[in-house]
Amino acid sequence: MITRRECVAPGFWCVGFRAPRIAGAVRAAQYVAIDQPGRFAVRLPLGIWTAEGDEITVLFREWGERTAQLAHSDIGTAVDLIGPLGNDFTIPARGARATIVAGGLGVVPFWLLGKRLLAADVQTRVVLGARTAALLVGAAELRALGLNVELCTDDGTAGTRGSVLDALDSEPPADIVYGCGPPNMLRALSKRCVAANMPCEISMEETFGCSMGTCWGCVVPVRRGAKQGSGYPKAHAESRDFDYSRVCFDGTVYAAADLVWSA
Repeated sequence: MITRRECVAPGFWCVGFRAPRIAGAVRAAQYVAIDQPGRFAVRLPLGIWTAEGDEITVLFREWGERTAQLAHSDIGTAVDLIGPLGNDFTIPARGARATIVAGGLGVVPFWLLGKRLLAADVQTRVVLGARTAALLVGAAELRALGLNVELCTDDGTAGTRGSVLDALDSEPPADIVYGCGPPNMLRALSKRCVAANMPCEISMEETFGCSMGTCWGCVVPVRRGAKQGSGYPKAHAESRDFDYSRVCFDGTVYAAADLVWSA
């Protein structure tokens, strides 16, 4: 059941659901598959933003028919949720230094992760970026947890001017880096961390069909031998040297060193 909804920025919505079982079990970077009333053939997969008591929230941008319906549904509307789905991030040892890098809605996995890192006494820095100030969401909630949040925007309308990768140059390397955001940002972050031999975990986003791993519509390339790959042997005369992984079922979190980028 929908418990609350709020437009938190132009086109951005936070919607809450009463879901005690999911709220008690969810981990960072996991998601729910939402079945709404109406004619939709497939569920709407959305990352879980917060979980407190018997309520979870999702934070999303209104961009299509299904998200528009959810954004404008009445409080009290009954919906069916499957979840929590997916894996989660690795937590380093107490006293380690972690950097969270989020671009736009890539902030979604990091309320839950930030809360867990603080509880584990991990020194945590958050770099949150967007194209412009109006597209920055989630900073207030992260700061309310007690996290140090640095803002940057491409146009300089909030925080420092530049990208999240530019902001990383201002601090010493971390023991682990976490990232979520647009593909180009994740590609650059992954390559940077791999080149520096720095542990990095990435939460990926693809277009999910079934959210159950059966349709193979959300695959990403990973190196041969990666634990999240299919494990299928090469076919006769097959030339590709990478494997495929299903983001909905095997992810959404991957070690940057396992991902294979097209460029």
